[in-house]
Amino acid sequence: MKQSIRITSRVNKRLYADAIPGHFATNHSHINYYIDMSEIKHSMAMSREAARSIAYQFSSTSIDTLLCMEGTEYIGAYLAGELSSVGMGNVNSGKDIYLVEPDSNVNGQFVFSDNLRHMIEHRNVLVLVNSASTGQTFSQAKECVEYYGGRISGFAALFSNISELSGKKVVSLFSGADFPHYQNFVRGKACPDCAAGTPLDAIVTPRGYNKL
Repeated sequence: MKQSIRITSRVNKRLYADAIPGHFATNHSHINYYIDMSEIKHSMAMSREAARSIAYQFSSTSIDTLLCMEGTEYIGAYLAGELSSVGMGNVNSGKDIYLVEPDSNVNGQFVFSDNLRHMIEHRNVLVLVNSASTGQTFSQAKECVEYYGGRISGFAALFSNISELSGKKVVSLFSGADFPHYQNFVRGKACPDCAAGTPLDAIVTPRGYNKL
């Protein structure tokens, strides 16, 4: 792993992320940068800024529930507050918005316990994730929400390498274009580091990374 590179968000100049060059594996792909969003997810000030930037993009979208994944619950709480604040043109003004996180079954599918199902069924759901390299997590979340009778209102990510999914724009604070020569290889196929015999530096998890 090499020295990290600090990148400022084009969406909000008060937000930054550190990109660590290397050879990393996620659940769905191999990537040549680990995009560290720790400060945004765990700093009160930056979480608020992130929430404001995301909420602005959804001020005219009806949202009943936030599906917060990959350690974004802290931001989600601020986001719910921003979405429900009283303001001109805010369709969610005064609304009590639910925040939920799914469990996973033995097959890796997202599921909800019975006591949370009413927070999804017949609700407009915004999915919030830390990172969307391939869109696989968004797709799984969409399938889960629809299985429980909910409707997807939109997709939001701190970092996203995709711009839309299922006809809906993916709102993000950072994109692959923000990082020099960012690449991801679905399921590790055609990964040049693997072809060159370069060992993995770390395994990326929803909460961070673990060095090998």
